[in-house]
Amino acid sequence: MPTSPTPHERKTVDLEKIIAGLPAVKSKGTPDAQDKKEEKSLEIIERTVKIDQIRQLNTDRRINRKLRTGLSRNVFCYLVCYSFFVASIVVAFGLGYLYLPDSVLAAMVGSTAVAAIGLVGFVVSGLFRNIT
Repeated sequence: MPTSPTPHERKTVDLEKIIAGLPAVKSKGTPDAQDKKEEKSLEIIERTVKIDQIRQLNTDRRINRKLRTGLSRNVFCYLVCYSFFVASIVVAFGLGYLYLPDSVLAAMVGSTAVAAIGLVGFVVSGLFRNIT
């Protein structure tokens, strides 16, 4: 079973040898050709990354715009169809083809107003908020 060496068995290193190797560790004062080449390469990589980020942002914005266009059409179509449905029921009631209690008619007309305000106020404003 190996044991650790005793203090008398350990190798010693002269202080002069350590000091002699010190200049090799010191940094150079001015950049050389390799340093300049590495800096140029780093700048190119940073520019490439920035360009890729801008391209991805533009792609995301285009996709977002297409989604918003489709959703806004769907919201508008829903609102128009629901409003025509309620209007046809009110007209049918007015012409005598349909009888509904006044409270039901008031609820239908009120729900139409609430749907319009809710869609425009909350859904559409959230749909078209400014994305930074």
